[in-house]
Amino acid sequence: MSGRTRGGFEPTGISADRRATFEASPGPKAARTRARLLEAARVVFARHGYIDTTVELVVAEAGLARGSFYPYFESKAELFRHLAAVIDADIDQEVVKFDRRHDGDIIDNLKLSNRNYLSVVRRHADLYRLVEQVAAHDPDVGKARLRSRQSHIARVARSIRRWQANDLADPDIDPTITAAVLVAMISGFAQWQFVAGDTYNENEAVETLTGIWVRACGLRSERR
Repeated sequence: MSGRTRGGFEPTGISADRRATFEASPGPKAARTRARLLEAARVVFARHGYIDTTVELVVAEAGLARGSFYPYFESKAELFRHLAAVIDADIDQEVVKFDRRHDGDIIDNLKLSNRNYLSVVRRHADLYRLVEQVAAHDPDVGKARLRSRQSHIARVARSIRRWQANDLADPDIDPTITAAVLVAMISGFAQWQFVAGDTYNENEAVETLTGIWVRACGLRSERR
């Protein structure tokens, strides 16, 4: 790897080799150090913003030597990508995988899925704020946001088609357009609520959002 980083440190090929080794088989000490850097980065990004954050500030917050950074991350940009990936990982675990369950009533499951989504956005409001900030300057981040949105739309559209096939949803609605509108609604609401400072009762919001999904899809309970 060539190129001098901001601050004058020039990573060597050894750092790249160590990163590859860590990705292949992270040891417990390495995993702790990497987690420490990610936790410190989250604090520093929130404090200084993306533009003014430097590797020096991150390692100082982590209480590590500067050379400890490059065995785990190539640059500030890569560090940010790993940090932002926490959002998608939590949504995958708490919303996507949950949504794939087929046991239980679909409306009850939908309500819990919506509650889980709001919880993820609330918990990671600082990261959502940071992603918005970086997307304004980095086209790759903007493209990643679009890919994430399109993935969620495709997932919801598949659910709507499954409901239609099981005679549980209005057969005349367009699954993809309906999914796009519903994803925009809940993601927009969540970000205004937890990122931009709007205030609503979360329990009431879950009930209302779920009710809108039910009416938009013509969804019928399996307990009818």
